[in-house]
Amino acid sequence: IAPLAEICDLADEFGALVFVDDSHAVGFVGEHGRGTPEFCGVADRVDIYTGTFGKALGGASGGYVSSHREVVDLLRQRSRPYLFSNTLAPSIVAGTLAALDLLEQSDHLRAQLVANAELFRRLMTEAGFELLPGAHPIVPVMFGDAALTARMADEMQRQGVYVTAFSYPVVPKGGARIRVQLSAAHTEEEIRRCVDAFVASREAVAA
Repeated sequence: IAPLAEICDLADEFGALVFVDDSHAVGFVGEHGRGTPEFCGVADRVDIYTGTFGKALGGASGGYVSSHREVVDLLRQRSRPYLFSNTLAPSIVAGTLAALDLLEQSDHLRAQLVANAELFRRLMTEAGFELLPGAHPIVPVMFGDAALTARMADEMQRQGVYVTAFSYPVVPKGGARIRVQLSAAHTEEEIRRCVDAFVASREAVAA
């Protein structure tokens, strides 16, 4: 997580604006799921927030910019993606509003997501897989070699688990990985089945 408190201090010192793209954190990170600035205690010191509706806020498409009125007014006049794109479909807007309502009403889904991520990380580590450290529900399973990672992803899909391999140039050379995205809706049985599929795929690829 970026050192936002220190970044805000530098912005204050040099008269700069602080811009945070919090696509991977809103809805999960922070005491109330309000993202990295809440987690770092600087929510009132960030000038521009951007994020996506494609993850915790509905899982569809689109995104948002939140800022001072002057900044928003400027973007409405000058932002080419805003000026030359269509509006969001009403169904996407409704889904996003419903997701926001869920986040505001209760913390139980976020607590379940944390528990699911912790369970998956523990089981995968016990099974001998290398994971990037952290507590985030997007869990990179590291394999290094791009060809091996692609074979693992193909075998996982044959096992009935949909995953995607990432390799260079999406990630650094030698850092090929399979990224697993946990959900609050996943059951313990499903998480254990996913881990079993990783183990079976590793054995199949090594055979």
